[in-house]
Amino acid sequence: MSRSASIALLLVLAACTAPVPQAPPVDLAAVKDAIQAREKEWSAAFLAGDGTAISNLYTEDGASIPANGEWDRGRAGIARSLQAQLDTITVSLREDITQEVIPMGDYVFEIGDYRYEGTSKADGTPRSASGRYVVLWRKDADGVWRLHRDLGNEFRPRQ
Repeated sequence: MSRSASIALLLVLAACTAPVPQAPPVDLAAVKDAIQAREKEWSAAFLAGDGTAISNLYTEDGASIPANGEWDRGRAGIARSLQAQLDTITVSLREDITQEVIPMGDYVFEIGDYRYEGTSKADGTPRSASGRYVVLWRKDADGVWRLHRDLGNEFRPRQ
């Protein structure tokens, strides 16, 4: 074996036996607290009927799939869809309850439950919904957690 090949082989073997750097431990409680704080901002904006404020909690390229299954992409699309819904209802209660967070570096999966109550602006009839959601959060360069992908699913009675 040539001297160059031997050196290359030794370098490869050394790289294989080098210790792998360990990621710092994740403070799961702190991550969950940070995500829940952002969820409270989401709920407050929903209660205020402000689709734009909600959309600003998303990444620039964020996407949401509401219970009706149609994609809303980007902050403008998310704001437009939410505002159309909020223009039809006066919301009196909104809560999001984080059940689980799964951190993965600059991303976190969140699984939770939501519910809201209100009245129709058209005829005053009660309106409500509840369901589950899965959110992929991304920590942006500014260190702020933002919703990147959001999937909601309303509870339906089993037949």
